[in-house]
Amino acid sequence: MDDITDPRVEDSIPTDVLNGAETEQAAEIVVDAAIRKTLSPAALGRMLVDAGRSITDENDLLTLLQHVAGIAQEAIDGADCTGITIDLGGLTYTAVHTDERTLRIDSEQYQAGDGPCLHAARTRSIVLLDSDEAVARWPLFAAGARTEGIVSFLAAPLFTDDQTLGSFNLYGREQHAFDSIDAEILDLLTTAVSRAISDFARFKSAQDTAESIQRVLQTRAPIEQAKGVLMAMRGIDADEAFDVLRVQSQETNVPVRVLAVDFLDKVTDHASEQD
Repeated sequence: MDDITDPRVEDSIPTDVLNGAETEQAAEIVVDAAIRKTLSPAALGRMLVDAGRSITDENDLLTLLQHVAGIAQEAIDGADCTGITIDLGGLTYTAVHTDERTLRIDSEQYQAGDGPCLHAARTRSIVLLDSDEAVARWPLFAAGARTEGIVSFLAAPLFTDDQTLGSFNLYGREQHAFDSIDAEILDLLTTAVSRAISDFARFKSAQDTAESIQRVLQTRAPIEQAKGVLMAMRGIDADEAFDVLRVQSQETNVPVRVLAVDFLDKVTDHASEQD
């Protein structure tokens, strides 16, 4: 699948920059906590959301998911692609991803209507398997994943006491990329995140939660994409890239999202002219 045209993945936002010092340090803490039981899920959740600050809205939630997806990919060696699926209230879509391959694999799964990530969310259970097992259970999805070079899968549910939100999904290009220790690491992360977002989701219906996250994604996606392009073009970090957009927005009195969309259109047009 060359071009991604599936609306269930097109508004997904990329994770924060991977392999930064903060992400590496957080990943080390998570691995140590999972193996040596040095940190409870509640304590880890407080650390991940900045000293216990509550998740009060969809932007807070998405920022947390971006951060934790980056930590998961850094902490688990076999993870070549990482994403987070929202699956509730009759809506299914990818909220956060590390790369375009993640989106293509997710789209294959959504088209098939089942797969490791959806199964993890709907059963509240961890899914750990390789390609042969996936072929036996979900042949359409597994065939699509193989075309992307993905042959190992690890997914863990993301849920609160009141509702299941979706799943954290890791994909590997090597056979047997994940083991039981990796599953424990991911389980600790998802448990910590689930506790951190429980207040946010407690008084919302499943459909309201899914729809509100999707609305914010539609606003944030072009901004995050524009930040990524600016970072690559100018060799700057994410905060500096956003400052470029913010300053231009203040100078022109044009909303940041509109500027981001216009910037991406210009970059796309220029790339087309160069081909």
